[in-house]
Amino acid sequence: MKKALFILLSLLIGGKYAFAQDENELKNFRFGLRTGGMLCWYKPDDKKKFESGGVTAKGSYGLMMEFRLNKVAVIATGLQVDYDGGKLNMLDTNYYFLSKDDEFLSKEDTAGVPYDSYQLLSRQYNTTYITIPFTMKLKTQEIGYFTYYGQFGLNNSIRLKSRVNDQDKTMSGGSADQTELENTNDMNMFRFALNIGGGMEWNLSGSTSLVFGLNWYNGFSNVLKKESRYVFRTPFNDNEYVTQKATSNAVCLTIGVLF
Repeated sequence: MKKALFILLSLLIGGKYAFAQDENELKNFRFGLRTGGMLCWYKPDDKKKFESGGVTAKGSYGLMMEFRLNKVAVIATGLQVDYDGGKLNMLDTNYYFLSKDDEFLSKEDTAGVPYDSYQLLSRQYNTTYITIPFTMKLKTQEIGYFTYYGQFGLNNSIRLKSRVNDQDKTMSGGSADQTELENTNDMNMFRFALNIGGGMEWNLSGSTSLVFGLNWYNGFSNVLKKESRYVFRTPFNDNEYVTQKATSNAVCLTIGVLF
């Protein structure tokens, strides 16, 4: 009798577990929340003019969505806010004009307006984007409580705003630092990057899982305006504005929950 009860109980538990697994596999849509920490850097195109100033710590947050294609593959997308950034050191001689209200001025805007002139030595960019990732995730079957995945695709971003912190010299040769200067008009509207990574899901109950991911964002579009609207080679003649190109790159650690 005890043996029969034990077998029946084992069958019930096993059947319930199998049913839960089938239920997870048949769920075609999942959504969730995510947050991430990023290490970001800018990679300049012309290394005679610019030098990367190293890594900057940033972050992101947003929504995740998954659309199942089969037992292995899902389309992963969402909507997230990315706080991106990078630093460029100026290897060439560059200048800009700043109004008394700490606004950038083009050469054409300086007529009849009081302004200060600065030589730009280095610039820290802090830019906010809305990003829509579009990636393919390839998942293993659940192993214990864990599912592992690889991921690849594109990050498609729209610039919201940008500010910069500058290390400068005054025209008399003294040092000067400028912070939180509005630089949005000197940044491109769109940013595109390859998104490659992997991670795991830890099943909590039913289709609810904690997600841990590590991704590399390899930018391939210029985040700066091709020709700056404010930075130029020499301050007192009609020389051309500085041409500039840099891509944004990052490593992102993501923690989230999927339902």
